[in-house]
Amino acid sequence: MKVVVGALGLLALAAYGCGGDDGSSFSCRIGSGTSQLCIDTKTNVPGDADCGTGVLVDACLHEGADGGCVHAFSSGGTSLTQTIWYYSGTAATTSQEMVDCSNNGGTWLQP
Repeated sequence: MKVVVGALGLLALAAYGCGGDDGSSFSCRIGSGTSQLCIDTKTNVPGDADCGTGVLVDACLHEGADGGCVHAFSSGGTSLTQTIWYYSGTAATTSQEMVDCSNNGGTWLQP
């Protein structure tokens, strides 16, 4: 379920446009506790940071994270890289997150 929410978050953030005048980096937290995701976004697309239903945070915490899944997109001179950080705290869930990340074309990062 977290992967579905993460994928929806990716699409929502990409669709809204993000960044400052020259693009930027920002982070959004969705949910709380072991049900949270945090998405680090880097883009060269001008616009305001928009977390949709999430909360804009200074940075996604790596401490306590299961790991992160990086997805990078580029087209026509625009680029978007997002890392979805997961916080379930259980080995079985982390293992599934890693598989889902790979199956969806992402690269898994250890915290």
